Amino acid sequence: MATLPVWKFFLVLGAHLVGALFLRHVLVRLFVRPLPVQRQATRLLFLDFIVFVGTGLGVGVYHNLVWGFPVSSGLEVVIGFATIGLFAALDLSLEWEYRIIKQAHFLEQSLPDSKAFFPQTRRFALLASGIIIFVTIVLLLLLVRDISWLKAQDQAAALGLSFLLRSVVLEVLFVMGVLLVLTMLLVFSYARNLDILFENQTKVLERVSQGRLDSKVPVVTNDEFAVIAGHTNFMIDRLVEREQMAQGLELARQIQTSLLPTFTPFLPGARIFGTSLFCDETGGDFYDYMVRDGEHGPQLVIMIGDVTGHGVGSALLMASVRAYMKAHLLQTSDLAEVMNRTNTLISRDVAGSGHFVTVFLLSFCPIGRRVEWVGAGHDPAIFQPFDGGEVRSLAGRDIPLGVDPTWRYGVTEDRLGEGVLLMGTDGIWEAVDARKTMFGKERMLKVLRENVMASPQEIAERILTAVDSFTGNARVEDDRTVVIARLTES
Repeated sequence: MATLPVWKFFLVLGAHLVGALFLRHVLVRLFVRPLPVQRQATRLLFLDFIVFVGTGLGVGVYHNLVWGFPVSSGLEVVIGFATIGLFAALDLSLEWEYRIIKQAHFLEQSLPDSKAFFPQTRRFALLASGIIIFVTIVLLLLLVRDISWLKAQDQAAALGLSFLLRSVVLEVLFVMGVLLVLTMLLVFSYARNLDILFENQTKVLERVSQGRLDSKVPVVTNDEFAVIAGHTNFMIDRLVEREQMAQGLELARQIQTSLLPTFTPFLPGARIFGTSLFCDETGGDFYDYMVRDGEHGPQLVIMIGDVTGHGVGSALLMASVRAYMKAHLLQTSDLAEVMNRTNTLISRDVAGSGHFVTVFLLSFCPIGRRVEWVGAGHDPAIFQPFDGGEVRSLAGRDIPLGVDPTWRYGVTEDRLGEGVLLMGTDGIWEAVDARKTMFGKERMLKVLRENVMASPQEIAERILTAVDSFTGNARVEDDRTVVIARLTES
């Protein structure tokens, strides 16, 4: 084996390292940068480790072929490069990940492919196992070499055994100290990255807890942090959607509320008040009233209806029915024709959906105290005379709107004296308490009889108050609507 000067050894080593750096630059550009940011650090870790091992293998083979070094010496070089390469690759990977995390807010936010998921537990296990294995191999090789060196010392007796042992111990301690420093550097680098990841997560969650949904957690790793960030961002998206939906529902509620009467029409001999409480942001109940010219003089027209279900869909259908009926009421004085036309249009709108609308339409003319009504599947109106006489039920005989477009509606006529006319929806009498007991029409009629001389608004409010007291904290299942008309002598 030829003797190799130290300067030539370092010259050859430097040449190999320069070549390795150039090769690494090319490999990073080809195999690391094109990947999603979540996978780049892991790919760089394996690439750098392979480059270091390859460099050590090249140095060992070169010295074996050119200078005749034994294979065992080349193996030691490869193991040394692999050990240093493991630490260096880990540190470079953490540094690469650190730069990505710092720039995360400017990067595209997307979750890594599930196949590329690399959990922290597996990473810790692999890295710890790798460090232990390589450190153990290095120390064993060092001890074997030192023991061989001790056996070869002819001057052991002269130098003293204690001196030789001290030299071996110092050498081992030096190597272990270097490895310990490298390990501590890795720990600090890893802790720095974890600290930033935790900070990114907690900052966003703090903003969310304050109602600020304008930030997301950067997804820059392919481990548990990516999963947590992904679920957090998904939650933020859903919260944004719910906030937008809530804003839309609030706007729909305002619009629907604006469709309800805001003033009482003036007609001598008739005072009226109506109110509606929706169980959701929007509802399916509606009511309206107007004064128009009839065949026998001015008349008060009242409509009340209940769309199947509640919510946005019912609110849209309610708005359509109300608009159709008001338009037809301005075109014809025949209540049956108003219902026929509205039924034709509504049947087209709800065809195949299973939805329908119950409606009660009534007109009252103080001159002659003439009353006409059409009941389209809706509960009868109730008339309570002032003198305490028998309660009258103004029942209809027709089917709800939207069921059969060919159905022809009929008008019922009668005369009413002085008293209170009540029209409502089933959300009043079908309201239940915690034991699922219904409020019922008897309780509603009792409130009406006890307050028959009160104003329409007071009667309506007392009915709703009685329902609330009866149901207590039970969930409101349906919209509650009531219209009260006080009919007196003009």
